Order: sequence, then C-alpha cells, then structure tokens
Amino acid sequence: MLHTPAFSLVLFSWLRQIGEILLLVGLSGEVALLVLGISKGAWERGLAITFAVLVLVGCGLEWWADSPRTFGPASQQRVANTLKEFRGTPFDFSVELDPEAVALMEDVAQALDAAGWKRQAVAQGSGYIPPGQPAAGIVVLKGVEVQIAQSRQSDWGDAGKPAAILLHAMRNEGLTAFVKQVPDSQESTDAIHIKIGAKP
Repeated sequence: MLHTPAFSLVLFSWLRQIGEILLLVGLSGEVALLVLGISKGAWERGLAITFAVLVLVGCGLEWWADSPRTFGPASQQRVANTLKEFRGTPFDFSVELDPEAVALMEDVAQALDAAGWKRQAVAQGSGYIPPGQPAAGIVVLKGVEVQIAQSRQSDWGDAGKPAAILLHAMRNEGLTAFVKQVPDSQESTDAIHIKIGAKP
C-alpha cells in the first residue's frame, strides 16, 4: 500500500505542506524572540536553537519534495534492458510544459530509444515540438500516465505486455506512474501514449 502511486502523490504534497508549516513556525519564533526581547540566558538560547532547527527542517522537507525527478543513465539502462524484448513498439509523448517534465520526457525517451522502441508524433493535440524529435502533445496532470486505447489493451496493456512492463519499470525507478485505458475515440490506436505531468 505504501508503494502505490496514489500514496506517492499524497506523500510529496504532505511533505511540502509540513515543510512550509515548520518553516513558518521557525521564522515566526525567531522574529518573536527578537521583538519580545526575551533575555533569559539558557531559555533564550534553547528557543533560538529550536526555532532555527525548525527552519532548517522545513527548508529540507520543501527542497526534497520539490527536487526534480531524475532518470539518469543507470535508470535508463535498466529500463532499456527490461524493454528490449518489445523492440519496435510504437509510442508517443504528451508533456506538461514545465522544464522538469520536459527533461524527464527526454530521459525516458532515451531509455525507450535504447530499447529499440519507435517514437512517433502524437496523433491528437500536438503542441510541443522538441528539437529534432516528433511532436508531443500538451497535458496538465501530476505524475506519469501510460495510456492504452481500449482496442489495444490485449496487445499492449495486459500483464507481460509492453505498456505493463514499462509501467513497472518506471515505478521501479521511483517515478509515480499510472496506467489508464482510454476509449479509441480519445486516443489513437497506433501507439502507447506516455503522458509526463508535473511532479506530484
């Protein structure tokens, strides 16, 4: 249960909020010490240290919750090795127009390219054209979605098929990823659709 994508969405949001609260309490406490002019020696030092620690912990939690998702060369190689048996599988991207999401899309693309998958232009809703790459669509979502048209579920989405293996490979590398079956009228049936959203 604690390793589910839904839990990851809640965890990052929760950590960011806790970090903001600790930061606010710590800074408020430091200001209060200065304004009230408390000069009780050890008591003042203890409060000052406590508030400073709260500020540092709050900053640390916010930094960790907001740090970019990474999908470096080692992750790319592991994913490529896992997916090589499905060489030639067509896929397209849609991405949130955020530098972190765009960078993650290109990192995932390198892994799929190394596995021999075939990147193609998104059939519906193209709006972002990466330099030297096929057009990608634009999405607004959190995390990563792997979408399969209903009529291709048995070809790509079932257990042991390319989209299911891709989903598990991305989750194994720490990405918050979901799979979604969509009607044929919503997405084309000629590719697996990978949607890269903002960090949860």
